[in-house]
Amino acid sequence: MKWTDISTTQSGYRGELEVLEGQTPHERLGISTTATLSEAKKAYKEKVKLYHPDRTDDFMSQYSSEVVKLLNDAIKRIKKAHGK
Repeated sequence: MKWTDISTTQSGYRGELEVLEGQTPHERLGISTTATLSEAKKAYKEKVKLYHPDRTDDFMSQYSSEVVKLLNDAIKRIKKAHGK
């Protein structure tokens, strides 16, 4: 069975993305608010490896790319908060 185009707006994945969008940057990365910048970077790298669109099949690549965008936003905000 081959999966075809996944539309995140018509599936349950949209709900999961909305949950991620509502989370704080620290929650998205799965770290505490007292985590250091190096801990945040490590968590970011691990999550991106897990969700990177090139490492998922075609069916999940659209969802994965949206998750990676949210992770990029999270690390950007954490770096800004740490003055980097």
